Amino acid sequence: MSDETSPAGRWLQPVPALRRGGLPARLRERAGLVKFEQPVSRLMDAERDRLFLWAPVAFGVGIAVYFSLPREPSLAAVLLLCAVTGLAVRHTGFARPSGAAMLALFLACLGLLDGTLRSRMVAAPVISERIGPVEMSGRIESVEHRENGAARLRVAPDWIADSDALPRRLSLWSRGSWPVPAPGDDVRLRAVVMPPPDAAVPGGFDYARQAWFDGIGGVGFIVAAPAVDNPPIETTANRGILANASEEIERFRLGVAGRITDALSGPAGAVAAALITGQRGAIPEDDQEALRASGLAHILAISGLHMMLVVGTLFWVARALLALSPALALSRPIKKWAALLALAGGAGYLLLSGGSIATQRAFIMAAIMLVAILFDRPAITLRNVAIAALVVLALTPEALVTASFQMSFAATIALVAAYEGLRTVGRAAPDRPGPPALRFVTRAVIGLILTALIAGLATGPFAAFHFNRIAVYGLAGNVAAMPLVSILVMPAGLVSVVLMPFGLEAPALAVMGLGIDGVLAVAQRVASWDGAVHMVPQMPVVAFVAIVSGGLWLALWRTRWRLAGLPAIAAGIALSAAAPLPDVLISRNAGMAALRTENGDLVFLPRATSDYEAETWLRTIGLPIDGTSARSTCDRSACVAASGGIFVAYVTDPQAFREDCGFADVIVTSLSPPDWCRDGALVVGPQDARQTGAVTVRRSDRRLVVSTAAERTGRRPWAQRTTHPGAVYPGPANRPGQ
Repeated sequence: MSDETSPAGRWLQPVPALRRGGLPARLRERAGLVKFEQPVSRLMDAERDRLFLWAPVAFGVGIAVYFSLPREPSLAAVLLLCAVTGLAVRHTGFARPSGAAMLALFLACLGLLDGTLRSRMVAAPVISERIGPVEMSGRIESVEHRENGAARLRVAPDWIADSDALPRRLSLWSRGSWPVPAPGDDVRLRAVVMPPPDAAVPGGFDYARQAWFDGIGGVGFIVAAPAVDNPPIETTANRGILANASEEIERFRLGVAGRITDALSGPAGAVAAALITGQRGAIPEDDQEALRASGLAHILAISGLHMMLVVGTLFWVARALLALSPALALSRPIKKWAALLALAGGAGYLLLSGGSIATQRAFIMAAIMLVAILFDRPAITLRNVAIAALVVLALTPEALVTASFQMSFAATIALVAAYEGLRTVGRAAPDRPGPPALRFVTRAVIGLILTALIAGLATGPFAAFHFNRIAVYGLAGNVAAMPLVSILVMPAGLVSVVLMPFGLEAPALAVMGLGIDGVLAVAQRVASWDGAVHMVPQMPVVAFVAIVSGGLWLALWRTRWRLAGLPAIAAGIALSAAAPLPDVLISRNAGMAALRTENGDLVFLPRATSDYEAETWLRTIGLPIDGTSARSTCDRSACVAASGGIFVAYVTDPQAFREDCGFADVIVTSLSPPDWCRDGALVVGPQDARQTGAVTVRRSDRRLVVSTAAERTGRRPWAQRTTHPGAVYPGPANRPGQ
């Protein structure tokens, strides 16, 4: 049956386009589209019900284009582009392959528009340079407690001394021994405030971009005890319903977290508070590292697993209790009643946990599933995943570039697609004989192993791209620990929250603590195995895109042509393995540099002055955090290091320029270098760093190729730096006498 005559084709194709037949037949023949579309049309007929799954992909491509642009697009131009592609879809139809491609282009344009509008909606002043200690006043929006009494405060300032910019909110560390204020408190304090930092390496994580969309216009730390003011009642009322409700929710979350840690001491209490309220800061770093190394860090991110356990438990318990009454079970829709209760419980968990991107996605998925039950439709399908992705991306397009969104949806898509295929195979397979209990246990164990394997394979590329690490024994860790999470930890946590208003949460929390102790024991044991973590160098964006595209092609189609995704995945892996590594790394303020040696270590010059930047550089070249052992040669005026034909000098005394500029290939300094020094070397000083940000240098074809963070970011609203496009500087082999 052709596209035009099939029921699906009539439903998908606009009537005017159907009557006209799309493009004129003669023009289509001349363009060669007829020969191309015939085999593709047959494939599309077989995959007609899967086309909608590509809608969020096309929409996401448009958002990705927005974030990759070198400068902010014109809103008028984006609107015009959307109008043109929309008219093209209207006149072409989308039952044919060419029309479907035009529809995808239109959705991509809508994604580009979504990102453009969102960036303008969240626009707010940003601190331009370091100031302070400076007096300020404002309101505490949220508090996240950390180890050793420290806390991260999110403050909405209403006055900052000696500052023209008044950001919407600030992120400030409180590390003193003074009491930490509570959400909703009006405070006066002294703090050092700086612009949100950009990437520590070109192409790396850009906190400035995340801060822009979170409305954070400055970061810093408090230098004295905050003074809490008690505002008049009318001032509190004037803040607005949403602001007051948000503060009450934050106070409630902190109160619940406090009740949990009072009942459960040590790491178990910190993890329990994280699973219920999303407050992860108090978990000891050693336990967090063990969870990461064992592939269990995902249990700390409140996502689909936690939401489905909460919603599923509420649904099952409510339905079981209602079924105890034969009159209700036979005459009332108790399944739908249970779905409504579970939906309300999921919404409450969303608020209690802080509403992260992963939790939002999980709640949307759960809500779609429960609403499907209300309308007697299938609950868990890839179509529901696609709807959830569209909703999340439409509301928060910046989520697309976060590891949380990518890993969460990658695992969900892979699991749903895999189990759809396994369900088809299982229906055709004959039932195996054996005791029912044994068959149940066998299916549960096999399902657990398959789930861990599929989710691990799906999220592995994202962990490698964002964190430069792969948990080698993640399958073993998840198989051993996830039954504890599913059977003990989360159900007991749900019971403790229900009993908390009555003050009876202690027994349930004790059970939850036992389960968490078991999970942490598994994590510590797996993390102690040799080679538990495999570090990988920075993955090129093109390799990452190839792997993701191949994975989506493999998961979203149903027929055999989905196997075409395998070559794309293989190409991405090959591109990643062949990607060149930087030879020299320079910090975003020219405060330190590092040279990659021939044996793969990093030599820091003069020393690692920033733990965060040093760790980022080590991960960038695929080394563990403690992977450096080489040392530079230093005296009172400079530090020098050489490897692979590149000589790097870090100058700390102006007298050293005369000597080092004559033979060094790269000069880094916190001083103002003389102009004549640039004639013979690549020089990065503080003036340069203010424009370029972090810099990497790579030797290629007898030259030094330079990449900067500002170049990769472009002229965007969240970027504080501007620089010329990528440059190629003379390398060592081009110098006289070399």
